Amino acid sequence: MVSPEELLRLAEELLRERPSRLPSGTWPEELKPVIEWIRSLVPQKVKVAYLGPPGSYTHEAASVLFPKEELVPKKSIPDVFESVEKGEADFGVVPIANRLEGPVNETIDLLLQTPLKVYHDIEIPIRIMLASGTVSSVDGIKRIYGHPMVFRQATKVLEALGVEAIPTSSTSEAARIASEEPGAAALCSPKAVELYGLKVLKANVEDRAHNATRFFVLHKHDNPSGDRTALLASVPHRPGGLYEFLAPFAQRGANLTMIYSRPLKEHPWRYVFYLEVEGSRNELGEVLDEASKNATFLKVLGSYNKLDLTG
Repeated sequence: MVSPEELLRLAEELLRERPSRLPSGTWPEELKPVIEWIRSLVPQKVKVAYLGPPGSYTHEAASVLFPKEELVPKKSIPDVFESVEKGEADFGVVPIANRLEGPVNETIDLLLQTPLKVYHDIEIPIRIMLASGTVSSVDGIKRIYGHPMVFRQATKVLEALGVEAIPTSSTSEAARIASEEPGAAALCSPKAVELYGLKVLKANVEDRAHNATRFFVLHKHDNPSGDRTALLASVPHRPGGLYEFLAPFAQRGANLTMIYSRPLKEHPWRYVFYLEVEGSRNELGEVLDEASKNATFLKVLGSYNKLDLTG
């Protein structure tokens, strides 16, 4: 039996041998439905945009959720949103909150503007590796490269080593430098260690072992039966405005797991609230209907399931 891939290869050969009377790259009208049908049979790899560069913690999260798909690094969080919005990628992976540093403001601000939905949530432990490609032991380290946020989360090892700490744009960049520069080491992710073939001189050097980051998977559709739902809301600027909005959640037993305020850029000293609540948007329908009566704005960002890998 001929496979779909073989059929498509034969069709492409037919294109190269098209009748001379046809313009380059075109098909006879009667063949177009056949070609489209053949193409539909060939499995297409899903494209996943993520906040890069390769070796970042976001890359690690994307690799867990999409181990066999095409992962496409992007330079910024807005670039990830744009890639999915334009259809260049099927999914996007961006950080939403860190246990120690709190929510990622840029992601929340973009969720306010985008038509995309939150499709999935994954939480991974933040394990910081002290690694090098040119140094064989801790005693040989002359300088350490790393992202400033990682430096803040690994102060004990930096103080113990007492060498120069040089900030970089990402943990991946730190790993790249440490793979080439004599005497250099990096504070980086396990994924960056793997990517650049580094030797781990000391594992898990983070100050707090329970640190973790959550990442959202963005898609054009959410998961209506997911076990959590994310919202953005604004309430009337009056005494009790927020209380009146939140009352239906308490009255109907809907558990809020996060509430966080962000300033509205176009309205000085006015705020939008980011909320996460247990339950799907289908299960929360009555709660959301009641809450919306006491909101000036309410946007359901999507329902999703959460994968927790922190153990």
